Amino acid sequence: MIGHIVLFNPKTTATKDELRSFAQLISRTCASIPSIQRATIGKRLRIDAGYARYFGDKTYEYLAILEFEDSQGLVAYLRHPLHERLGRLFWEMCESTVIAEVDLIDGKSRELVEFLS
Repeated sequence: MIGHIVLFNPKTTATKDELRSFAQLISRTCASIPSIQRATIGKRLRIDAGYARYFGDKTYEYLAILEFEDSQGLVAYLRHPLHERLGRLFWEMCESTVIAEVDLIDGKSRELVEFLS
């Protein structure tokens, strides 16, 4: 499984209507592109674990994890017209982002040790 992980912060100047349109396009894109196996979108939580937790120099308010069966599925998504439209709006709406593609494995899998070593 391939994961396309996007951490992002919208611009502080974005209006509620702009953010709503942005969210609607994300939803439409995730629902419409067949190669997306799973789409998970998250919003940052602030959790008090009872001890100091360090998150680095930059934090992000939102996360998207899109999962694809293989790299061909990811490329089909990246080249899809809806993704191209979303990408243009994404760069207009966001002040900061981190994007990564990763090979995913179930953390409970017996193969995890081999996968990580």
